[in-house]
Amino acid sequence: MSFHRRSAGNRQFSARLWPGWPALLVSAALLAMCGEHRAWGQGYQTIELAVPGSVGQALPYAISATGEVVGTFTPKAGGTRGFLYSAGKYTILNGPSGTSGSIRALGINNATPQVIVGDYRTADNRFHGFKYESGHYVNYDYNATTSSGIYGINDHGDFVGDFGLTTIQGFAVIKGVQHAFYGKGTFKTYAYAINNSDAVVGIYFDSKNVVHGFLRSASGKVTEIRYPGAESTSCFAINDAGEIAGTYTNSKGLPYGYTYLNGKYTSTGFATINGLNGKGVIDGSYWGVDGVAAGYLALPQAFKLATFTIPNGEAGVINGINNAGVAVGTYTDSVGGTHGMMIANGKLTTIDNPDGVKTVLFAINSKGVIVGDAFDGQGNPHGFKYAQGQFTGIPGPPDALSSDATGINDLGWIAGDYFGTDRTHHGFILKGSTYKDLNVPGATTTFSAGINKSGMVVLVYGDARGYTESSLWNGSTYQSINVPGAAQNLAGSINTAGDIVYRIYDPYGVGQAALKKGGKYYVFDFPGGVNSGALAINDSDEIAGIYSPVGKTNVTRVFEGTE
Repeated sequence: MSFHRRSAGNRQFSARLWPGWPALLVSAALLAMCGEHRAWGQGYQTIELAVPGSVGQALPYAISATGEVVGTFTPKAGGTRGFLYSAGKYTILNGPSGTSGSIRALGINNATPQVIVGDYRTADNRFHGFKYESGHYVNYDYNATTSSGIYGINDHGDFVGDFGLTTIQGFAVIKGVQHAFYGKGTFKTYAYAINNSDAVVGIYFDSKNVVHGFLRSASGKVTEIRYPGAESTSCFAINDAGEIAGTYTNSKGLPYGYTYLNGKYTSTGFATINGLNGKGVIDGSYWGVDGVAAGYLALPQAFKLATFTIPNGEAGVINGINNAGVAVGTYTDSVGGTHGMMIANGKLTTIDNPDGVKTVLFAINSKGVIVGDAFDGQGNPHGFKYAQGQFTGIPGPPDALSSDATGINDLGWIAGDYFGTDRTHHGFILKGSTYKDLNVPGATTTFSAGINKSGMVVLVYGDARGYTESSLWNGSTYQSINVPGAAQNLAGSINTAGDIVYRIYDPYGVGQAALKKGGKYYVFDFPGGVNSGALAINDSDEIAGIYSPVGKTNVTRVFEGTE
Protein backbone atom coordinates (compact mmCIF):
# COMPACT_ATOMS: atom_id res chain seq x y z
CA MET A 1 0.00 0.00 0.00
CA SER A 2 1.26 3.47 -0.79
CA PHE A 3 0.27 6.93 0.26
CA HIS A 4 -1.58 9.06 -2.29
CA ARG A 5 -2.40 12.46 -0.87
CA ARG A 6 -1.00 14.54 -3.67
CA SER A 7 0.92 17.81 -3.40
CA ALA A 8 2.27 20.48 -5.76
CA GLY A 9 5.47 20.07 -7.71
CA ASN A 10 8.57 22.07 -6.83
CA ARG A 11 8.06 25.15 -9.00
CA GLN A 12 9.50 28.61 -8.70
CA PHE A 13 8.14 31.95 -9.81
CA SER A 14 10.46 34.85 -10.45
CA ALA A 15 8.93 38.32 -10.21
CA ARG A 16 10.66 41.43 -11.44
CA LEU A 17 11.13 43.83 -8.57
CA TRP A 18 9.75 47.32 -8.92
CA PRO A 19 9.08 49.70 -6.04
CA GLY A 20 6.33 51.54 -7.86
CA TRP A 21 3.93 48.65 -8.38
CA PRO A 22 0.48 50.22 -7.95
CA ALA A 23 -0.44 50.52 -4.28
CA LEU A 24 -4.03 51.67 -4.16
CA LEU A 25 -5.31 53.10 -0.90
CA VAL A 26 -8.65 54.79 -0.35
CA SER A 27 -9.99 55.86 3.03
CA ALA A 28 -13.51 55.26 4.31
CA ALA A 29 -14.21 58.98 3.84
CA LEU A 30 -13.41 58.68 0.14
CA LEU A 31 -15.60 55.60 -0.18
CA ALA A 32 -18.72 57.74 0.09
CA MET A 33 -17.87 59.32 -3.26
CA CYS A 34 -18.32 56.09 -5.19
CA GLY A 35 -21.32 54.64 -3.40
CA GLU A 36 -20.22 51.07 -4.10
CA HIS A 37 -21.69 48.12 -2.22
CA ARG A 38 -19.35 46.48 0.26
CA ALA A 39 -18.85 42.73 0.11
CA TRP A 40 -17.22 40.32 2.49
CA GLY A 41 -13.95 39.12 1.03
CA GLN A 42 -12.76 35.70 2.10
CA GLY A 43 -9.48 35.71 3.94
CA TYR A 44 -7.47 33.54 6.29
CA GLN A 45 -5.09 34.00 9.15
CA THR A 46 -2.22 31.72 8.18
CA ILE A 47 0.10 29.86 10.57
CA GLU A 48 3.10 27.88 9.39
CA LEU A 49 3.38 24.45 10.97
CA ALA A 50 6.96 23.47 11.70
CA VAL A 51 7.66 20.61 14.11
CA PRO A 52 10.79 21.26 16.20
CA GLY A 53 13.58 18.93 15.06
CA SER A 54 12.04 18.31 11.66
CA VAL A 55 14.40 18.18 8.69
CA GLY A 56 11.67 18.50 6.10
CA GLN A 57 8.08 19.44 5.57
CA ALA A 58 5.59 19.11 8.40
CA LEU A 59 2.58 17.76 6.51
CA PRO A 60 -0.76 18.31 8.30
CA TYR A 61 -3.79 16.18 7.50
CA ALA A 62 -6.87 16.26 9.69
CA ILE A 63 -8.16 18.97 12.01
CA SER A 64 -10.59 18.72 14.94
CA ALA A 65 -13.48 21.04 15.77
CA THR A 66 -11.27 22.83 18.29
CA GLY A 67 -8.43 23.34 15.80
CA GLU A 68 -6.11 20.51 16.82
CA VAL A 69 -4.09 19.22 13.87
CA VAL A 70 -2.49 15.83 13.23
CA GLY A 71 0.08 15.09 10.57
CA THR A 72 3.54 13.74 9.81
CA PHE A 73 7.08 15.05 9.67
CA THR A 74 10.62 13.78 9.08
CA PRO A 75 12.88 13.74 12.16
CA LYS A 76 16.66 14.04 11.97
CA ALA A 77 16.96 10.30 12.58
CA GLY A 78 15.03 9.60 9.38
CA GLY A 79 11.76 7.87 8.68
CA THR A 80 8.51 9.65 9.52
CA ARG A 81 6.71 10.42 12.76
CA GLY A 82 3.26 11.67 13.59
CA PHE A 83 2.51 14.89 15.40
CA LEU A 84 -0.34 16.56 17.22
CA TYR A 85 -0.48 20.37 17.14
CA SER A 86 -2.63 21.88 19.88
CA ALA A 87 -2.67 25.42 21.29
CA GLY A 88 0.68 26.20 19.69
CA LYS A 89 2.43 23.09 21.05
CA TYR A 90 3.59 19.92 19.30
CA THR A 91 3.33 16.38 20.64
CA ILE A 92 5.33 13.69 18.83
CA LEU A 93 3.55 10.41 18.06
CA ASN A 94 6.02 7.53 17.71
CA GLY A 95 3.43 4.86 16.96
CA PRO A 96 2.98 1.39 18.43
CA SER A 97 5.80 -1.12 18.87
CA GLY A 98 6.95 -3.02 15.82
CA THR A 99 7.21 -0.07 13.45
CA SER A 100 10.03 0.30 10.93
CA GLY A 101 10.29 4.01 11.73
CA SER A 102 7.49 5.20 9.45
CA ILE A 103 4.42 6.43 11.32
CA ARG A 104 1.69 8.77 10.11
CA ALA A 105 -1.04 10.47 12.13
CA LEU A 106 -3.88 10.94 9.63
CA GLY A 107 -7.17 11.55 11.43
CA ILE A 108 -8.59 12.98 14.65
CA ASN A 109 -12.08 13.24 16.12
CA ASN A 110 -13.83 15.36 18.75
CA ALA A 111 -14.94 12.61 21.11
CA THR A 112 -14.10 12.33 24.80
CA PRO A 113 -11.62 10.79 25.07
CA GLN A 114 -10.26 11.97 21.74
CA VAL A 115 -9.02 9.39 19.23
CA ILE A 116 -6.21 9.82 16.69
CA VAL A 117 -5.85 7.35 13.83
CA GLY A 118 -3.14 6.61 11.31
CA ASP A 119 -0.88 3.92 10.04
CA TYR A 120 2.65 2.58 10.41
CA ARG A 121 4.93 0.41 8.32
CA THR A 122 6.63 -2.77 9.49
CA ALA A 123 9.81 -4.45 8.26
CA ASP A 124 7.85 -6.56 5.73
CA ASN A 125 6.82 -3.29 4.03
CA ARG A 126 3.19 -3.70 5.03
CA PHE A 127 1.08 -0.98 6.55
CA HIS A 128 -1.06 -1.38 9.64
CA GLY A 129 -3.67 0.95 11.02
CA PHE A 130 -3.69 2.22 14.58
CA LYS A 131 -5.88 4.10 17.01
CA TYR A 132 -4.30 6.29 19.67
CA GLU A 133 -6.46 7.02 22.71
CA SER A 134 -5.54 8.25 26.20
CA GLY A 135 -1.84 7.65 25.53
CA HIS A 136 -2.25 4.07 24.25
CA TYR A 137 -1.98 2.58 20.76
CA VAL A 138 -4.32 -0.13 19.47
CA ASN A 139 -3.47 -1.93 16.21
CA TYR A 140 -6.05 -2.43 13.49
CA ASP A 141 -5.77 -4.53 10.32
CA TYR A 142 -8.72 -4.74 7.96
CA ASN A 143 -9.53 -8.42 7.34
CA ALA A 144 -6.73 -9.20 9.80
CA THR A 145 -4.18 -10.42 7.24
CA THR A 146 -3.55 -7.70 4.68
CA SER A 147 -1.88 -4.31 4.50
CA SER A 148 -4.21 -1.50 5.58
CA GLY A 149 -4.36 1.94 7.11
CA ILE A 150 -6.86 4.22 8.85
CA TYR A 151 -7.23 7.76 7.47
CA GLY A 152 -10.24 9.26 9.21
CA ILE A 153 -12.53 8.83 12.22
CA ASN A 154 -15.75 10.53 13.35
CA ASP A 155 -17.06 11.30 16.84
CA HIS A 156 -19.02 8.03 16.99
CA GLY A 157 -15.88 5.99 16.46
CA ASP A 158 -16.70 5.06 12.85
CA PHE A 159 -13.57 5.10 10.71
CA VAL A 160 -12.33 4.78 7.12
CA GLY A 161 -9.20 3.80 5.26
CA ASP A 162 -7.95 1.42 2.61
CA PHE A 163 -6.63 -2.12 2.41
CA GLY A 164 -4.86 -4.42 -0.02
CA LEU A 165 -1.45 -4.88 -1.60
CA THR A 166 -2.09 -4.90 -5.35
CA THR A 167 -5.86 -4.49 -5.44
CA ILE A 168 -6.59 -1.56 -3.15
CA GLN A 169 -10.09 -0.83 -1.88
CA GLY A 170 -11.53 1.74 0.41
CA PHE A 171 -13.33 0.68 3.55
CA ALA A 172 -15.62 2.12 6.21
CA VAL A 173 -16.29 0.58 9.60
CA ILE A 174 -19.66 1.90 10.80
CA LYS A 175 -21.20 0.70 14.06
CA GLY A 176 -18.68 -2.11 14.01
CA VAL A 177 -19.69 -3.38 10.56
CA GLN A 178 -17.06 -3.45 7.81
CA HIS A 179 -17.93 -2.05 4.37
CA ALA A 180 -15.44 -2.51 1.51
CA PHE A 181 -16.05 -0.50 -1.67
CA TYR A 182 -14.60 1.05 -4.80
CA GLY A 183 -15.08 4.62 -5.95
CA LYS A 184 -15.90 3.27 -9.42
CA GLY A 185 -15.67 -0.18 -11.01
CA THR A 186 -12.66 -1.90 -9.51
CA PHE A 187 -10.38 1.14 -9.61
CA LYS A 188 -7.81 1.65 -6.86
CA THR A 189 -9.66 3.48 -4.06
CA TYR A 190 -8.68 5.37 -0.89
CA ALA A 191 -11.18 6.56 1.73
CA TYR A 192 -9.85 9.58 3.60
CA ALA A 193 -12.50 11.09 5.86
CA ILE A 194 -15.91 10.39 7.43
CA ASN A 195 -18.28 12.85 9.11
CA ASN A 196 -20.82 12.23 11.86
CA SER A 197 -23.52 11.44 9.27
CA ASP A 198 -21.25 8.67 7.95
CA ALA A 199 -20.64 10.42 4.63
CA VAL A 200 -17.23 9.38 3.29
CA VAL A 201 -14.89 11.13 0.86
CA GLY A 202 -11.79 9.93 -0.91
CA ILE A 203 -10.22 9.30 -4.30
CA TYR A 204 -9.93 6.63 -6.94
CA PHE A 205 -7.56 6.20 -9.90
CA ASP A 206 -9.02 5.43 -13.31
CA SER A 207 -7.42 3.22 -15.98
CA LYS A 208 -5.25 6.18 -17.12
CA ASN A 209 -4.12 6.81 -13.53
CA VAL A 210 -6.11 10.07 -13.35
CA VAL A 211 -7.33 10.97 -9.85
CA HIS A 212 -11.05 11.40 -9.20
CA GLY A 213 -12.70 12.54 -6.00
CA PHE A 214 -15.80 10.90 -4.63
CA LEU A 215 -18.50 11.23 -1.98
CA ARG A 216 -20.04 8.07 -0.55
CA SER A 217 -23.32 8.63 1.27
CA ALA A 218 -24.36 6.73 4.39
CA SER A 219 -26.55 4.54 2.15
CA GLY A 220 -23.52 3.55 0.09
CA LYS A 221 -24.24 5.64 -3.01
CA VAL A 222 -21.03 6.96 -4.58
CA THR A 223 -20.97 10.31 -6.45
CA GLU A 224 -17.97 11.74 -8.26
CA ILE A 225 -16.75 15.16 -7.07
CA ARG A 226 -15.02 17.06 -9.86
CA TYR A 227 -13.82 20.64 -9.72
CA PRO A 228 -15.07 22.40 -12.89
CA GLY A 229 -12.50 22.24 -15.68
CA ALA A 230 -9.99 20.36 -13.53
CA GLU A 231 -7.67 17.70 -14.89
CA SER A 232 -7.91 15.82 -11.60
CA THR A 233 -9.74 16.25 -8.29
CA SER A 234 -9.03 14.82 -4.84
CA CYS A 235 -11.36 14.83 -1.82
CA PHE A 236 -9.55 14.77 1.52
CA ALA A 237 -11.97 16.08 4.13
CA ILE A 238 -15.67 16.50 4.92
CA ASN A 239 -17.27 18.27 7.88
CA ASP A 240 -20.67 17.78 9.49
CA ALA A 241 -22.27 20.43 7.24
CA GLY A 242 -21.33 18.27 4.27
CA GLU A 243 -18.66 20.69 3.10
CA ILE A 244 -15.89 18.90 1.22
CA ALA A 245 -12.29 20.03 0.88
CA GLY A 246 -9.43 18.78 -1.23
CA THR A 247 -7.13 19.61 -4.10
CA TYR A 248 -7.63 19.95 -7.83
CA THR A 249 -5.20 20.28 -10.73
CA ASN A 250 -6.14 22.95 -13.25
CA SER A 251 -5.72 22.89 -17.04
CA LYS A 252 -2.11 24.11 -16.66
CA GLY A 253 -1.27 21.21 -14.36
CA LEU A 254 -1.12 23.44 -11.26
CA PRO A 255 -2.65 22.21 -7.97
CA TYR A 256 -4.89 24.34 -5.74
CA GLY A 257 -6.95 23.62 -2.68
CA TYR A 258 -10.72 23.97 -2.91
CA THR A 259 -13.92 23.63 -0.88
CA TYR A 260 -17.30 22.38 -2.11
CA LEU A 261 -20.70 22.96 -0.52
CA ASN A 262 -24.24 22.90 -1.91
CA GLY A 263 -23.06 22.67 -5.50
CA LYS A 264 -20.57 25.55 -5.22
CA TYR A 265 -16.82 25.12 -5.63
CA THR A 266 -14.46 27.70 -4.14
CA SER A 267 -10.76 27.73 -5.00
CA THR A 268 -8.15 28.93 -2.49
CA GLY A 269 -4.64 30.29 -2.86
CA PHE A 270 -3.15 27.26 -1.10
CA ALA A 271 -1.51 24.44 -3.02
CA THR A 272 -3.47 21.76 -1.14
CA ILE A 273 -6.18 21.40 1.46
CA ASN A 274 -5.98 18.23 3.53
CA GLY A 275 -8.15 19.03 6.55
CA LEU A 276 -11.36 20.97 7.20
CA ASN A 277 -13.48 21.42 10.33
CA GLY A 278 -16.96 22.79 10.95
CA LYS A 279 -15.67 26.32 11.51
CA GLY A 280 -14.06 26.45 8.08
CA VAL A 281 -10.52 26.10 9.45
CA ILE A 282 -8.31 24.33 6.92
CA ASP A 283 -4.81 22.87 6.76
CA GLY A 284 -2.55 21.53 4.07
CA SER A 285 0.56 22.53 2.13
CA TYR A 286 1.87 25.62 0.40
CA TRP A 287 5.11 26.64 -1.27
CA GLY A 288 7.29 29.16 0.51
CA VAL A 289 10.10 31.48 -0.57
CA ASP A 290 12.58 28.62 -0.45
CA GLY A 291 10.62 26.64 -3.04
CA VAL A 292 9.95 23.88 -0.51
CA ALA A 293 6.48 22.84 0.60
CA ALA A 294 5.48 23.76 4.14
CA GLY A 295 2.49 22.88 6.25
CA TYR A 296 -0.07 25.50 7.20
CA LEU A 297 -3.10 26.05 9.40
CA ALA A 298 -5.56 28.70 8.13
CA LEU A 299 -8.35 30.29 10.16
CA PRO A 300 -11.14 32.11 8.25
CA GLN A 301 -11.08 35.90 8.50
CA ALA A 302 -13.54 38.13 6.64
CA PHE A 303 -12.50 41.47 5.15
CA LYS A 304 -15.15 44.08 4.35
CA LEU A 305 -14.16 45.37 0.91
CA ALA A 306 -15.59 47.69 -1.74
CA THR A 307 -14.56 48.92 -5.17
CA PHE A 308 -13.62 52.58 -5.53
CA THR A 309 -14.10 54.90 -8.48
CA ILE A 310 -11.55 57.66 -9.05
CA PRO A 311 -13.16 61.10 -9.50
CA ASN A 312 -13.74 62.45 -13.04
CA GLY A 313 -13.90 58.91 -14.35
CA GLU A 314 -10.13 58.65 -14.68
CA ALA A 315 -8.42 55.28 -14.92
CA GLY A 316 -5.73 55.22 -12.28
CA VAL A 317 -4.42 53.94 -9.02
CA ILE A 318 -4.03 55.34 -5.53
CA ASN A 319 -0.70 54.68 -3.85
CA GLY A 320 -1.00 56.45 -0.52
CA ILE A 321 -3.21 58.35 1.87
CA ASN A 322 -2.61 60.43 4.96
CA ASN A 323 -4.63 60.47 8.16
CA ALA A 324 -6.62 63.50 6.93
CA GLY A 325 -8.01 61.38 4.09
CA VAL A 326 -6.00 63.00 1.31
CA ALA A 327 -4.96 60.40 -1.26
CA VAL A 328 -2.23 60.40 -3.90
CA GLY A 329 -1.50 58.21 -6.87
CA THR A 330 -1.46 58.28 -10.64
CA TYR A 331 -3.87 58.21 -13.54
CA THR A 332 -3.62 57.67 -17.29
CA ASP A 333 -5.24 60.13 -19.69
CA SER A 334 -7.01 59.40 -22.96
CA VAL A 335 -3.79 59.49 -24.98
CA GLY A 336 -1.80 57.31 -22.60
CA GLY A 337 -0.06 59.98 -20.56
CA THR A 338 0.74 59.21 -16.93
CA HIS A 339 0.05 61.93 -14.37
CA GLY A 340 0.38 62.30 -10.65
CA MET A 341 -2.89 62.98 -8.84
CA MET A 342 -4.11 64.07 -5.45
CA ILE A 343 -7.67 63.49 -4.23
CA ALA A 344 -9.05 65.69 -1.45
CA ASN A 345 -12.71 66.19 -0.55
CA GLY A 346 -13.78 64.40 -3.71
CA LYS A 347 -11.72 66.62 -6.01
CA LEU A 348 -8.90 65.37 -8.23
CA THR A 349 -5.89 67.63 -8.69
CA THR A 350 -3.20 66.83 -11.26
CA ILE A 351 0.37 67.15 -9.95
CA ASP A 352 3.01 66.70 -12.65
CA ASN A 353 6.74 67.20 -12.15
CA PRO A 354 7.94 69.32 -15.10
CA ASP A 355 11.28 67.51 -15.06
CA GLY A 356 9.70 64.25 -16.21
CA VAL A 357 7.59 62.94 -19.06
CA LYS A 358 5.38 61.11 -16.56
CA THR A 359 4.78 61.41 -12.84
CA VAL A 360 3.82 58.89 -10.16
CA LEU A 361 2.96 59.92 -6.59
CA PHE A 362 3.59 57.32 -3.91
CA ALA A 363 2.97 58.75 -0.44
CA ILE A 364 1.70 61.77 1.48
CA ASN A 365 2.21 62.62 5.16
CA SER A 366 -0.10 64.41 7.57
CA LYS A 367 1.48 67.78 6.69
CA GLY A 368 0.57 67.30 3.04
CA VAL A 369 4.13 66.69 1.83
CA ILE A 370 4.16 64.28 -1.11
CA VAL A 371 6.89 62.03 -2.53
CA GLY A 372 7.02 60.33 -5.88
CA ASP A 373 8.93 59.78 -9.09
CA ALA A 374 9.39 61.73 -12.30
CA PHE A 375 10.34 59.48 -15.23
CA ASP A 376 12.67 60.76 -17.92
CA GLY A 377 12.44 60.00 -21.64
CA GLN A 378 14.44 56.78 -21.21
CA GLY A 379 12.07 55.49 -18.53
CA ASN A 380 14.43 56.11 -15.61
CA PRO A 381 12.81 57.25 -12.33
CA HIS A 382 14.00 60.27 -10.36
CA GLY A 383 12.63 60.75 -6.86
CA PHE A 384 11.23 64.05 -5.66
CA LYS A 385 9.44 65.78 -2.80
CA TYR A 386 6.48 68.09 -3.43
CA ALA A 387 5.46 70.68 -0.81
CA GLN A 388 3.57 73.95 -1.07
CA GLY A 389 3.64 73.82 -4.85
CA GLN A 390 7.41 73.27 -5.11
CA PHE A 391 9.29 70.20 -6.39
CA THR A 392 12.59 69.24 -4.73
CA GLY A 393 14.72 66.44 -6.19
CA ILE A 394 15.58 63.36 -4.12
CA PRO A 395 18.47 62.11 -6.26
CA GLY A 396 19.86 59.57 -3.79
CA PRO A 397 23.48 59.26 -2.60
CA PRO A 398 26.35 60.55 -4.81
CA ASP A 399 26.76 57.21 -6.64
CA ALA A 400 23.06 57.05 -7.63
CA LEU A 401 22.22 56.89 -11.35
CA SER A 402 18.45 56.96 -10.71
CA SER A 403 16.24 57.03 -7.63
CA ASP A 404 12.76 56.38 -6.23
CA ALA A 405 11.06 58.24 -3.36
CA THR A 406 8.40 55.85 -2.06
CA GLY A 407 7.52 56.82 1.50
CA ILE A 408 7.46 59.80 3.87
CA ASN A 409 6.53 60.06 7.55
CA ASP A 410 5.29 63.00 9.61
CA LEU A 411 8.86 63.84 10.65
CA GLY A 412 9.71 64.37 7.00
CA TRP A 413 11.95 61.31 6.80
CA ILE A 414 11.87 59.83 3.32
CA ALA A 415 12.24 56.17 2.32
CA GLY A 416 13.40 55.27 -1.15
CA ASP A 417 15.97 53.45 -3.22
CA TYR A 418 18.48 54.07 -5.96
CA PHE A 419 20.27 52.32 -8.79
CA GLY A 420 23.98 52.84 -8.21
CA THR A 421 27.17 52.84 -10.21
CA ASP A 422 27.64 49.24 -9.01
CA ARG A 423 24.66 48.41 -11.25
CA THR A 424 22.36 47.26 -8.49
CA HIS A 425 19.59 48.72 -6.32
CA HIS A 426 19.95 49.86 -2.72
CA GLY A 427 17.35 51.14 -0.29
CA PHE A 428 17.81 54.35 1.65
CA ILE A 429 16.32 56.52 4.35
CA LEU A 430 16.81 60.26 4.06
CA LYS A 431 16.80 62.39 7.22
CA GLY A 432 17.34 66.05 6.41
CA SER A 433 20.21 65.96 3.93
CA THR A 434 21.75 62.69 5.17
CA TYR A 435 21.24 59.41 3.32
CA LYS A 436 21.62 56.05 5.02
CA ASP A 437 21.88 52.99 2.81
CA LEU A 438 19.54 50.09 3.58
CA ASN A 439 20.74 46.73 2.26
CA VAL A 440 19.16 43.53 3.52
CA PRO A 441 21.95 41.06 4.42
CA GLY A 442 22.41 38.52 1.64
CA ALA A 443 20.21 40.44 -0.80
CA THR A 444 21.19 40.98 -4.42
CA THR A 445 18.90 44.04 -4.71
CA THR A 446 17.03 46.10 -2.10
CA PHE A 447 14.07 48.44 -2.63
CA SER A 448 12.32 50.59 -0.02
CA ALA A 449 8.56 50.94 0.20
CA GLY A 450 6.81 52.62 3.14
CA ILE A 451 8.05 54.30 6.31
CA ASN A 452 6.10 54.92 9.51
CA LYS A 453 6.23 57.54 12.25
CA SER A 454 8.85 55.57 14.20
CA GLY A 455 11.15 55.38 11.18
CA MET A 456 10.50 51.70 10.51
CA VAL A 457 10.99 50.98 6.81
CA VAL A 458 9.54 48.07 4.84
CA LEU A 459 11.88 46.70 2.19
CA VAL A 460 11.47 44.44 -0.81
CA TYR A 461 14.55 42.57 -1.94
CA GLY A 462 15.79 39.88 -4.27
CA ASP A 463 17.62 36.96 -2.73
CA ALA A 464 20.40 34.87 -4.25
CA ARG A 465 17.90 32.23 -5.40
CA GLY A 466 15.83 34.66 -7.45
CA TYR A 467 12.95 35.00 -4.99
CA THR A 468 11.36 38.26 -3.93
CA GLU A 469 11.22 38.67 -0.16
CA SER A 470 10.28 41.41 2.32
CA SER A 471 12.10 42.75 5.35
CA LEU A 472 11.48 45.33 8.08
CA TRP A 473 14.27 47.68 9.15
CA ASN A 474 13.54 48.89 12.68
CA GLY A 475 16.35 51.43 12.89
CA SER A 476 19.07 48.95 13.82
CA THR A 477 18.25 45.46 12.53
CA TYR A 478 16.52 43.71 9.63
CA GLN A 479 13.62 41.34 10.32
CA SER A 480 12.11 38.90 7.84
CA ILE A 481 8.42 39.63 7.28
CA ASN A 482 7.55 37.07 4.62
CA VAL A 483 3.91 36.01 4.55
CA PRO A 484 3.47 32.27 5.24
CA GLY A 485 2.58 30.56 1.99
CA ALA A 486 3.85 33.29 -0.31
CA ALA A 487 6.53 32.44 -2.85
CA GLN A 488 7.02 36.13 -3.67
CA ASN A 489 6.52 38.91 -1.09
CA LEU A 490 6.14 42.60 -1.95
CA ALA A 491 5.47 44.65 1.18
CA GLY A 492 3.94 48.01 0.32
CA SER A 493 3.13 50.13 3.33
CA ILE A 494 3.41 50.32 7.13
CA ASN A 495 1.34 52.36 9.58
CA THR A 496 2.18 53.78 13.01
CA ALA A 497 1.12 50.57 14.76
CA GLY A 498 3.48 48.56 12.58
CA ASP A 499 0.75 46.88 10.51
CA ILE A 500 2.02 46.01 7.02
CA VAL A 501 0.20 45.27 3.77
CA TYR A 502 1.46 43.28 0.80
CA ARG A 503 0.99 42.02 -2.68
CA ILE A 504 2.05 38.37 -2.67
CA TYR A 505 2.31 35.68 -5.32
CA ASP A 506 2.14 31.91 -5.30
CA PRO A 507 4.75 29.88 -7.26
CA TYR A 508 2.59 30.11 -10.38
CA GLY A 509 2.36 33.92 -10.43
CA VAL A 510 -1.16 34.28 -9.03
CA GLY A 511 -1.47 37.25 -6.68
CA GLN A 512 -3.24 37.76 -3.37
CA ALA A 513 -3.50 40.57 -0.87
CA ALA A 514 -1.95 40.13 2.57
CA LEU A 515 -1.77 41.87 5.94
CA LYS A 516 0.60 41.53 8.88
CA LYS A 517 -1.07 42.74 12.05
CA GLY A 518 0.93 42.28 15.22
CA GLY A 519 2.47 38.85 14.94
CA LYS A 520 -0.34 37.46 12.77
CA TYR A 521 -0.49 37.15 8.99
CA TYR A 522 -3.63 37.23 6.86
CA VAL A 523 -4.22 36.57 3.15
CA PHE A 524 -7.36 37.57 1.26
CA ASP A 525 -8.93 38.27 -2.14
CA PHE A 526 -11.49 40.74 -3.36
CA PRO A 527 -14.79 38.82 -3.79
CA GLY A 528 -15.32 37.98 -7.43
CA GLY A 529 -11.81 39.10 -8.30
CA VAL A 530 -8.42 37.57 -8.99
CA ASN A 531 -4.82 38.73 -8.51
CA SER A 532 -5.68 40.91 -5.55
CA GLY A 533 -2.98 43.00 -3.94
CA ALA A 534 -2.97 45.22 -0.84
CA LEU A 535 -0.25 47.82 -0.84
CA ALA A 536 -1.22 50.60 1.53
CA ILE A 537 -2.66 51.09 5.00
CA ASN A 538 -3.29 54.14 7.18
CA ASP A 539 -3.47 54.63 10.93
CA SER A 540 -7.21 53.83 10.95
CA ASP A 541 -6.36 50.35 9.63
CA GLU A 542 -8.13 51.04 6.36
CA ILE A 543 -6.66 48.79 3.69
CA ALA A 544 -6.76 49.25 -0.05
CA GLY A 545 -5.33 47.71 -3.15
CA ILE A 546 -6.11 46.34 -6.57
CA TYR A 547 -7.76 43.33 -8.17
CA SER A 548 -8.79 42.12 -11.61
CA PRO A 549 -12.38 41.07 -12.31
CA VAL A 550 -12.63 37.39 -13.20
CA GLY A 551 -12.07 36.91 -16.92
CA LYS A 552 -10.62 40.39 -17.46
CA THR A 553 -6.88 39.88 -17.21
CA ASN A 554 -5.97 43.34 -18.53
CA VAL A 555 -8.38 45.25 -16.29
CA THR A 556 -7.35 46.57 -12.88
CA ARG A 557 -9.81 47.87 -10.30
CA VAL A 558 -9.24 49.64 -7.00
CA PHE A 559 -10.64 48.33 -3.72
CA GLU A 560 -10.92 49.78 -0.22
CA GLY A 561 -11.88 48.06 2.99
CA THR A 562 -11.18 46.99 6.55
CA GLU A 563 -10.40 43.77 8.34
